[in-house]
Amino acid sequence: MTTPGFEVNTDIEFIDPDWEDFSALHEQRYGLAIAYVKGAIQGSSYGNAVMKLVVGEAGFYTQSKGFPGAFYGDLGAAEVTWLSESEAQAITWEAMALYRAGEAQSLTALYSSAPSDVFFGYRIGEGERYELGRPKAILPLHLRVMIDAPDATELLGEPTGILLYQRTDKGEHLLLRAPGRRQPFPLLDGFQE
Repeated sequence: MTTPGFEVNTDIEFIDPDWEDFSALHEQRYGLAIAYVKGAIQGSSYGNAVMKLVVGEAGFYTQSKGFPGAFYGDLGAAEVTWLSESEAQAITWEAMALYRAGEAQSLTALYSSAPSDVFFGYRIGEGERYELGRPKAILPLHLRVMIDAPDATELLGEPTGILLYQRTDKGEHLLLRAPGRRQPFPLLDGFQE
């Protein structure tokens, strides 16, 4: 059975959220879709101290261990490769450069399990972005960048898609590439309250 490809991305929920109602709204907006993605993806787990990562034939998903509301799932083809530490460092630097150059819609980097040890950058529109934290010159435990470039990038081989780096609990360096874009999961009630 082939699962129709789509993505569930909760990034936008972290831009000026209503923390009092966050859990209820998050469950209402994303609960069913997240459960569907998790059920559809049966595969190998490559978690670490900050992020769960599951990769299977149907796609992949990642979810923060410290804040489960932070979720990204993609029901589409993904390629996993293993890197050396120096290759991982080079790729994470290049991902940050793509974001800074405006060729990525968002970038998330977690450096440790401390809540303040994160960089989250999200492009809202032309010339407008939201950023939380600061990027660091160290190799993160987890990095995800949503590439949206005018031309194919060397990192992905296409102008759009997901590039995800994860340092596993075993200290291995995993790189996941998911070129192209899936249909975003449509919110049933939009973002207006």
